[in-house]
Amino acid sequence: MDDASSYQTIRGSLTKNGRRRSLKTLFQLPLSSRTSIYGSISGTLPVGSIPADIVREIVDLLAPSDILNFSLASKHLRAMLLPALYETVTLKSSKNCRVTLSMLKSRKDICGYVRKLAVRPNYYLAWPRPDEQLSEEWVVSMIEDISMDLISLHTFDWDGLELPDDSLWHTLRSNCPELKSVFSNVGTRPLDPSSTLFDFSNLTSFSLIVRHGLGGSDLFPELEALPPRLWDMLRTRCPDLQELAICSFSSSARVFDFDPITDGHWPKLHTLTLGSFGYQQDFSLGPPALNNNSLSSFLDSHTNLKYIRFLWNFKRWMSPDNIPMHLSEKSLPALDTFIGVYQQLAELPNPQVVETLDLTCEPVYESRLEAVCPVLRTLTNLTSLDIWTHVFDTSRDHSLFFFSILTSCPKLTDFHFMCTTSFTVKPLKQLITQLYLLPSLKRFSLTKGHKYVDESMLSTALRILKYNPALKQINIRWAREKCPNHLKQEGCYDVVVDKHGRPEALAVVERGIPLWGVPFLRRYRHRLDKGGHSEFRRWVRGKNVRVIPL
Repeated sequence: MDDASSYQTIRGSLTKNGRRRSLKTLFQLPLSSRTSIYGSISGTLPVGSIPADIVREIVDLLAPSDILNFSLASKHLRAMLLPALYETVTLKSSKNCRVTLSMLKSRKDICGYVRKLAVRPNYYLAWPRPDEQLSEEWVVSMIEDISMDLISLHTFDWDGLELPDDSLWHTLRSNCPELKSVFSNVGTRPLDPSSTLFDFSNLTSFSLIVRHGLGGSDLFPELEALPPRLWDMLRTRCPDLQELAICSFSSSARVFDFDPITDGHWPKLHTLTLGSFGYQQDFSLGPPALNNNSLSSFLDSHTNLKYIRFLWNFKRWMSPDNIPMHLSEKSLPALDTFIGVYQQLAELPNPQVVETLDLTCEPVYESRLEAVCPVLRTLTNLTSLDIWTHVFDTSRDHSLFFFSILTSCPKLTDFHFMCTTSFTVKPLKQLITQLYLLPSLKRFSLTKGHKYVDESMLSTALRILKYNPALKQINIRWAREKCPNHLKQEGCYDVVVDKHGRPEALAVVERGIPLWGVPFLRRYRHRLDKGGHSEFRRWVRGKNVRVIPL
């Protein structure tokens, strides 16, 4: 998986406190589970003929856009659902930051509902249109202005070009007593050893990430020591830490030395992201914690770990055949999600607990099938798999390659297959005609190298559905090296069934960069009748334009 997609995925997994289940998480982020956040309306007061507590149960299952539509049904519902609407506020662009922060400044009542606030000014991963420029000092000033009214703020996520002005951390720490989760990225500026970012106490989640897109060409970048005050904060003043991420998505420009983490102990830690790992100047694997068994001892002592992500940098070389982990027989008994390289799984003492696996750090080549497939077969309860492969010669028959992978994990419900080399109709058909080997499969995602002569994404989705009519969702992404985020186009196709459970339509969302013209976003419903008619609603240059059904 490209670094941009990986970055968005990890950001989502941290802020949601949930595990990654499918490629759909790259397209939209569902609202996190809620507790008692609704308006002060009697639990027995009915909404129409439906009791209010039933309405709340329904809303807990809805996506944010659906909650918004639901809240517009009446003033009573609007008042009741305002807390749910604004519990999580994610500002995904400079425009979102400018408009929403200005609104919050004038609506103190809404500020009180916000529990999770994520701001992404000058969003460097914006796609398919680049983000507009916005002063990050202005964003900091606006957040400081409303901080006194963010009385329920639990999670703050900064995702700008650089670490925000130091005054922001002091203001949030002083004015937001409920703040327990702090996430921030860094750019090119050096860290200030005396930063107030390191003055927090009793955090449950902390993340410090070198952002994607810094460039760099160092084969072996020098590990950057993190300020001692950061480690003092985490190890002595945050004993109940549950989530921790210290990593780099620009590993050729800037990499943190996270070895001191192994001196810490957090009994409640369940989510861990570290990296980048990789070759050192003498071509040994590093950093040192990987070789001196301190990382292994750290993993052994944290028995509540459920989610582990290790970022590896093998962009110029293949990974070694073996990566010793030296885990004890009782290590990682609760691990259900692992993202890294397959070699690390070979020594897992409890492989049957793993349900979600991501092997997109580097391609899996056919020459390594004899090593990869036995590892997959040990994961007897695996239900979600992301795997990156290379298919160099599309004229060859790769059926055995696909067969070997699919038969090694027969319980999959979510499968993301990524091949960033050219993946034409021939190998695609060899793959999708064997998906019957996964009888429980509900969501299939395909990321493929793109050529301009390829069939449309919709045609590919229909081809996949033809051979696998039991699928509930199909996701397709076209990758091209010189495109922003390496993406050319992407589409999400939800299968709509009739009363007999047979597919009758696809609910489609597509966006991307065409060969000619401006970036597009279109939503439509494609009917699967014999005429193949479609109902379109397209968004062109930000304007809502209806297109007559074909």
